[in-house]
Amino acid sequence: MSPTQESIITLGNKLAPAAATFSRLRQLLLDPDVELHEIVSLIRLDPALTFHVVRMSNSVLFGVREKTDSLDVAVGRVGLGEIFRLVGLAAVSQVCQRDLATYRLPATRLWENAVATAAAADLLAQRANIDAGLAYTAGLLRSVGRVILDGSAFGLVYPGAAEWPSVAEWEKKTFGVTSSEVTTTLLSHWRFPGELVEAVSQHYEPLGAEGPNMSACVLNLACGVAARFGLELPGEEGDWECTPAKLTLAGITEEELEDCSNRARAHFVLLCSSVV
Repeated sequence: MSPTQESIITLGNKLAPAAATFSRLRQLLLDPDVELHEIVSLIRLDPALTFHVVRMSNSVLFGVREKTDSLDVAVGRVGLGEIFRLVGLAAVSQVCQRDLATYRLPATRLWENAVATAAAADLLAQRANIDAGLAYTAGLLRSVGRVILDGSAFGLVYPGAAEWPSVAEWEKKTFGVTSSEVTTTLLSHWRFPGELVEAVSQHYEPLGAEGPNMSACVLNLACGVAARFGLELPGEEGDWECTPAKLTLAGITEEELEDCSNRARAHFVLLCSSVV
């Protein structure tokens, strides 16, 4: 039976309560007059998120020498420019807590794919001159719908690419909805910008029937970068072909894509180290 919008939202809020905070944080950070205490007050509303932010602020990612257990110190140390990315990492870590039996997908692979895609999307968006923060967010959260469908699968298992090359087609036949559609439902509910929702909605076919979408194309290329790292997700093997049309739409050359891939790999390692 197809999950209802109400059940999707209920499960999403239980699985990733920090995602809603992530969205509200972005809105705060758009205010040039926002003050540090406002950011701290928002994060402090979620004890689990507070724990993650403090722990990550103590990581090698920020080159710290003295550890802290204070949220105020952690946010001040990280700075407003990086706190958005840090909270995003904390939000997606809430999602990637268990293996997805439906997809034969270990939680660690889901996490690594999200982080690698986000790192690549951030860099590619800067080259494409579009909102890097939104691209990073799309990379982190694009697969949250798989977690929701896994919780509704009741023993159903994706048979693999040999039988169903497109996981989206299998999801549609099995659940009446794709994991990407589930994700966009949640992103809309969490009040992320329409540009981000559309990018996730169209990233499998950024040149498709709905018309070319530059942000979706950047996300598609970023997914391809994650696949280069050997971190692809089951059933997506044929979705990330790097074509001249995609590069043209994204405003990126092959050389720039290669450079972004190399830099994204290094950044991916640093991001992963922040949660150890």
